[in-house]
Amino acid sequence: MVSQGSITAMIIQVILGIVISFSLLIYYRSTLKISYRAVGVGILIFIVFSQLLEQVLHVYMFSGNQTTAEWLKNPWMVAIYGGLAAGIFENVGRWLGFSFLLKKRQERKDGIAVGIGHGGIEVLIIGVGTGILGIALATMINAGTFEQAFGTQTPSEQITLFQGLKDRLIHTPQSEYWLGAFERIPAICIQIALSLTVLYGIRTRKAVYLLYAVILHALIDFFAGLYQGKVLPLWVVECIVWVWGFGAVIVIVKSKEWFAKLVPSSEIRKGDSPDKQLYG
Repeated sequence: MVSQGSITAMIIQVILGIVISFSLLIYYRSTLKISYRAVGVGILIFIVFSQLLEQVLHVYMFSGNQTTAEWLKNPWMVAIYGGLAAGIFENVGRWLGFSFLLKKRQERKDGIAVGIGHGGIEVLIIGVGTGILGIALATMINAGTFEQAFGTQTPSEQITLFQGLKDRLIHTPQSEYWLGAFERIPAICIQIALSLTVLYGIRTRKAVYLLYAVILHALIDFFAGLYQGKVLPLWVVECIVWVWGFGAVIVIVKSKEWFAKLVPSSEIRKGDSPDKQLYG
């Protein structure tokens, strides 16, 4: 049986994910008039670079190449690789999105909008999506109908996968569900801060800010990878994420000063090249 407390935590996870994503969108739309186009670019970046391109690399690294597959049997190597892959793909995606899809939308509010789109869709896919799946499976387990969902034609690999999910749902401590329920709050703040960092690098023509974003993102995912590899307990990783989340809020607030010192987008001269428009 899956405890009622665990199910409640998953319900809270779903509700928080939806509320946080849309509340940020509504708030910044009403206060800064953020662009839906920029939000959409943030969504596109996450889907293309994180959920498609990065996943293709994972398939190759974990199963398509025997040498790397052997290396990645070590949890520390998995954490390092996973952190770097996420950091590079997602932040290079941001850089390309701002450079090619948002040439005329490179103000601070556009960095926030991209971060909301990027972090919001991540929350909806990972937080809300997994939460809904967990609730459905937990309900079936408690009702005794879990095994009935598999027909005689179901491949053994799928049965093994769902049996593993069942064991995880039953035996995972209730506290871990509650920690996971609130994790998306700092996570979306971090995505907004990373988007602002990348955009600031573009506006100042300093690629080192892209490197900063990649390294910071990789560090966060590195610790998450250590949890998945059973090297660190979840509460330690969540503490680290919340510390990064508070740091992200500071970056978001301070970014107002950074962008205020730059040439406003409204002063960009028509006909100039993008570099000349933004930097000189």
